[in-house]
Amino acid sequence: MEVSPLIESPPSRTVEASSRGWVVNGEMLAYIALVVLALTLRLAQLDVVPLTEREARQALAAWRVVYPDAAGSLIVPESPLLFALHSVSFSVLGASEFAARIATALAGALLTVSPLLFRRLLGPGRTLIFSLMLACSPVLLASSRLDVPAVWSLLVALSGTWAMWRYWESAEPRFAILTTISAAALVLLIEPTGVFLLVILIVGGFLLGWRLRRRDQDAGEDETLRQEQFSQRWAIWPWVSAGLLALVLVVLVSTMFLLYPAGLSAVGELLTAALRGLTEGRTNQPFAFPLLVSLFYEPLIWVLAAFAVWRSRRRLAWSALDRFLLGWSLLVSVFVLLYSGAGPEHALWLVFPLTGLASVVVNDLLSPEQDVLWWDTPEWSRWVVALGVVAVCVLLTIHLQSLGRALVTDGSTPFQLTNLNAYNVVWLVIGLLILVIGYFLASSVWGEGTTLRGAVVGLLGFALVTSLGSGWHVAVTNADQPIELWNRNPTSGETRLLRQTLMQLSDRETSGFPKIPVTAQVADDGVVAWLLRDFPNVEYIPAGSLVRGQEILLLPDVPEPPDLGGPYVGQRFVIHTAWNFTNIDLTSFWGWWMQRRTLTGAMPSDVTVLWLRQDVYDGLPADER
Repeated sequence: MEVSPLIESPPSRTVEASSRGWVVNGEMLAYIALVVLALTLRLAQLDVVPLTEREARQALAAWRVVYPDAAGSLIVPESPLLFALHSVSFSVLGASEFAARIATALAGALLTVSPLLFRRLLGPGRTLIFSLMLACSPVLLASSRLDVPAVWSLLVALSGTWAMWRYWESAEPRFAILTTISAAALVLLIEPTGVFLLVILIVGGFLLGWRLRRRDQDAGEDETLRQEQFSQRWAIWPWVSAGLLALVLVVLVSTMFLLYPAGLSAVGELLTAALRGLTEGRTNQPFAFPLLVSLFYEPLIWVLAAFAVWRSRRRLAWSALDRFLLGWSLLVSVFVLLYSGAGPEHALWLVFPLTGLASVVVNDLLSPEQDVLWWDTPEWSRWVVALGVVAVCVLLTIHLQSLGRALVTDGSTPFQLTNLNAYNVVWLVIGLLILVIGYFLASSVWGEGTTLRGAVVGLLGFALVTSLGSGWHVAVTNADQPIELWNRNPTSGETRLLRQTLMQLSDRETSGFPKIPVTAQVADDGVVAWLLRDFPNVEYIPAGSLVRGQEILLLPDVPEPPDLGGPYVGQRFVIHTAWNFTNIDLTSFWGWWMQRRTLTGAMPSDVTVLWLRQDVYDGLPADER
């Protein structure tokens, strides 16, 4: 019995163009350029930004297994996949920020071209646009440069979705096996929230099938045949072989190919953390934080996706894939509203389907279409309008930023228009007049449709370029600044200075070998413990322990200097910083949103003091102390 595909293909001209494969060299070069851009943005200065608290814990869990002499207790990781990847990278590259993040950075680069999996459904043009928008996404860039498992969850989910689609078309067992393995990895190997992403995709698939059945019934297709097709696919699913292979994969990854049998406990920890996240949120994180992050950093994607939904409903031209992306977006929005344990990186799960919906609009704007009233409209007219809009956007942005800085006041005096620079106001008015007058001039010459299409293309191009800058600021420039919305409790840049100081002490005391004894009253699974990863003679003591006479101490900062039993020299190091963004009001919001300008700066939330006994500080030989 011949089975029709669950998801229909795009129009015939798109199918014919895509079925020929990579026939256009320009398309191949475009994807190569996207991959190079994605790798450059993710690998450049990857080791400059210090690890966050969650990253440090995951990295230490693998490092203490790879390097048995490392001080501290063994840690049960939340992500068995990252545990295995860290173990491999640390064994090859050594323990560093670069080695901890390299695998996730490469996965993020793959995500930028992941729409190629569905090129036959999307069409060549929309696939390239989809990938370009992902390459410029600040949410994807920031997530890829952090060692977060949400990137891997999305990548595995897309692989499983592609395999399910191919199985429905071909009924080949290999695709069913890949789907089962992807589902098992989402639930048991990657992160606590992976099971919820799997539920979102399954529910979205059922809703998609229900809508297809409704449409087929309206078209007069035999519903019994559709049910028989579904039953056939379900009946021939290779449950035994797929289940065994999924089980073997879970065991091999969690135990690092049976080299570390205790790694199976990470699977139980992952499921426990999934339940814990229902009620326990992250520190200093607002309600529905992933939703806020997506709206804050990528508002244009929301606007374009909403327009795509409105246009499809108006034209009654819904494709099954677009309905699936819409259902995915809605379900993820509900998830981030209900699940307390979601972090900013989970905004990626929302940005991806929204970008897919937005690519419909962009593809239509870029496709050649003649205005019905202006038959002789040249093709280059749209690009002239787009360049003009980009120039005006640059002009408006410069002066809007100046006005945003002027609006940041301390609130002690009421706001007055005299606080604004008249020069900036005048140029804003001029820019707006240029937009209005230019629109009427262009529409009178080339038509309203061409003018509007060119204006939206110019606005999108300007937004993509600025999004790259925004993503770089989030991931690198402001990575240690809590004023950035993404960072709620970031690791301070002073941690690098603390490690440099400890390494200099090691060079002086033990000729470069990190054998110096250190007594640390800090958590043995946090950022400070990661800084001490190379020092085997570290003693972690609980809070409140009596410390007197030790050579090197790491203690929490207290108002009064502790009695250490002798003369000591201390230096403070800020480990974490915080900032309360609820102080932002309507007038100061624009300065913060465009330039992160605020009246109040970051405040230390966690400070550690490095104490050196006076004879150690003076550099006396060990036998003379």
